[in-house]
Amino acid sequence: MIFYTYLDPDVLSVKNIENDFAMQALIAILRGFTQNCFIAEFEDYRLQDAIKEQVNNLPDTFDRKIIQKLLKTLSKHNRFIYCLIPNYSGKKDDISCVVEQAAKCFLDLLLFSETNNDTEIPNGIEKATLATFQTTNFENVRSNLAINGRTFTNGELDQNDFLNWCFGKMLRYPTRIEICDKLFGSRFGDNFEYTIKIFLRWLEQNIVDPENCKFIFHCAKPDGHTDHHIKTQLLSFKTGRLKNMPMEIQFYQLSDTIQILPHDRFIITDQVAIDFGRGLDFLDRNTRKNRDLTIGYKSFKEVDILLKSYASAMLPRISI
Repeated sequence: MIFYTYLDPDVLSVKNIENDFAMQALIAILRGFTQNCFIAEFEDYRLQDAIKEQVNNLPDTFDRKIIQKLLKTLSKHNRFIYCLIPNYSGKKDDISCVVEQAAKCFLDLLLFSETNNDTEIPNGIEKATLATFQTTNFENVRSNLAINGRTFTNGELDQNDFLNWCFGKMLRYPTRIEICDKLFGSRFGDNFEYTIKIFLRWLEQNIVDPENCKFIFHCAKPDGHTDHHIKTQLLSFKTGRLKNMPMEIQFYQLSDTIQILPHDRFIITDQVAIDFGRGLDFLDRNTRKNRDLTIGYKSFKEVDILLKSYASAMLPRISI
């Protein structure tokens, strides 16, 4: 669902986008990146510094303002992921470091300027320039997912393959994960319980910095003492590297007169928001494969407004 890219700062140089066609190609690419891409950054922020310098050198036009706005959107949603290590001795340039680390950092595409287009890259990773980007398999797959999302048939993938495909790149670098699923609380058990157990076991193996990521569940408060059972089970599922990950349950009080929480289910991080129609029972405990499910991208703003509209039913949060 999410793609990792590298953006060569020279792509934004005056010489590289001096004609109108190149400028519009760049804007289209950045707009696509805001939909479902993260950009690999060095741990010392040098990529963003270099990009900012190139943008500041562009003519003060409406196109530059669009580029600045798109880059600001990427930054605001923490789409720059700090996975690259520079060569501090200066013996290797940044492009060489990117190429060497591209596979380890799970990069899908390297967007180069014409100047760096001759650079050889590892197998399985694509490269492109502004002129060739639209012909890449990367853009074909990326744009199709952005438009159509993905619908899975029952039992299509093994549960681990399913989790890797859906969340492998989405949930490596978040600082916040929120799951909104009304039925997770009111119908906890069976596939709901099994799914969250496997999901957290998988997350423990994949998230980069669990101690600096808060995990919040939004769900309906069940009858009786099931809320205590949910807390106990979630605590038992927080094993290994997840033990010190902050986790909370935000219960909402069910009502006979008003609806609490939306029918749709969402996973929201500080980086991206998706809807997953079935909710947190997307794994089958009998087959250990996925159940039928449709997932797609959502607007941060719209999902936030939707959740806030149910604030009157919120109960005190429970820490786990």
